[in-house]
Amino acid sequence: MDEDRIKKAVLGAIEKAVDAHELAEIVRAFARGPRPTLPEGPNDAPPTAGAKRLLTRIALGDILDDSILAARPQDRTFPLRLFFGELSRLLATDADDGAAAAAADAAFTLASGLNFFFRAPMDGESKMRVGFEASRQLYVVADAARLDPELVGKAAPLLAALMTGELERLKFECVDHVKVFDSQLHERAPGSDPTAFNIVRPASFLCRVGTNNAVKVKAEVLT
Repeated sequence: MDEDRIKKAVLGAIEKAVDAHELAEIVRAFARGPRPTLPEGPNDAPPTAGAKRLLTRIALGDILDDSILAARPQDRTFPLRLFFGELSRLLATDADDGAAAAAADAAFTLASGLNFFFRAPMDGESKMRVGFEASRQLYVVADAARLDPELVGKAAPLLAALMTGELERLKFECVDHVKVFDSQLHERAPGSDPTAFNIVRPASFLCRVGTNNAVKVKAEVLT
């Protein structure tokens, strides 16, 4: 699938998933260049119900079930609840400084990729590729927003399992626990030391064939 077709498919999926006028307001808020001028002080208008619904949908609040959204600290899925809470917080951030704005933009890209993955109909190979790119963006967000590594390490395998439920004959696997580079499982991400074998941090999920566990797409890691 070429770049133009991917862009058209993503825009088509988003158009079906959210209200166009509300989406325009969100996109304008995250666009490059000057931010919209908003009123300041105690008379600030609260977010509209539509804006709240849109943020909920972008953060997949209408897709995730109660086992995630209502998870408690003792529940296995609680790290995933915390992660999507962090994603919602980043999406709602109206930041002007460079680092915070970059983190907000990265979060919006991740949320858009996850929405496309979970909502848009597509063939299995395309879905796997979209999911793999979303997993790469997960670690971009984690780095840009300086998320707690322990939270990311616990949430990533849960997200990989959640995404695997959308695939046929393939599965995603988190490699956060692996500390040594293995050429059969890993590709070095841009910026890696090509002579190093210690993994600094993961940069994507691994994709395997479900029936025989063969590697379909290697995980990217930073060494």
